[in-house]
Amino acid sequence: MDIITNPLFWLALMGLGVILLAVIALKKKALLDNTYVAVTISLLIAIAYFHIVDHYLMDMQGLDYWYLFRK
Repeated sequence: MDIITNPLFWLALMGLGVILLAVIALKKKALLDNTYVAVTISLLIAIAYFHIVDHYLMDMQGLDYWYLFRK
């Protein structure tokens, strides 16, 4: 459970999504025409990004849910 609440996990996941997108765009552009591939990569990046933003916004306000109950 601690790995999922760690913002570094989400940052790495977002980085993986961006790298995957770049590799696919450079090497196999035909894969980006596949709806399932495009949606999967987009969701990976979006979900990771919003988890990172949510963590830091909640942490700045002292409202980080996972941090409160982890103690």
